[in-house]
Amino acid sequence: MLGYWLAVVRRLALPALATGAVCAAAVAAALVLGDGTSWSAAAAPQAVAAGGVGALALVAVLSTSTVLSAARTARRYGLTLGPDAVALPSVREVRMPAIEGRTAFQLTDSVRHVVEKDPVLRLDEITAFGHGTLDFTLRGPSDTSVSVQVRVTTGPQETAAVVEARPAATYKRLDAAACWAVARVVEQRVAQALRAETADGGAAR
Repeated sequence: MLGYWLAVVRRLALPALATGAVCAAAVAAALVLGDGTSWSAAAAPQAVAAGGVGALALVAVLSTSTVLSAARTARRYGLTLGPDAVALPSVREVRMPAIEGRTAFQLTDSVRHVVEKDPVLRLDEITAFGHGTLDFTLRGPSDTSVSVQVRVTTGPQETAAVVEARPAATYKRLDAAACWAVARVVEQRVAQALRAETADGGAAR
């Protein structure tokens, strides 16, 4: 939890500095232009103090709400919250020995069936489906819309799937934990689908 909070604070550093600069400029303008206060005597220290308070307030409010929301998300999915939950897009990988007798399209189709039937993932829409390509939108925690991409590749030695999850709306970038949780669950379902294909391929032989 602490690692996640520190990661959130680092992400908020630049927005906080920008907010602090705006607050400082507004206070300085009000003091110098409105009250005729001397810049060097009083306006500068007060402006700096106001900027610092504004920046700290932004970090405190947003980091607290983000961490609390992320903690609820982690509990809902039975996951342990860590600093990796802040990264966007959230990327997960599934790798296993090559699945003989299955094309990338067949494997992707198996993943699609698993996603469509899964009650936890709450599928909204499949936006792309093809040879090794599956794109869809899910309703994540707190009804956050999460865009997910699954790319399946096959080779003589290995079958791999890469899952990427990101907020469907750019203003939801602070809700990275929802994407992280969805990516983790989709990763599990992809692995489940590929293992089932491995078993079917073995049975067919």
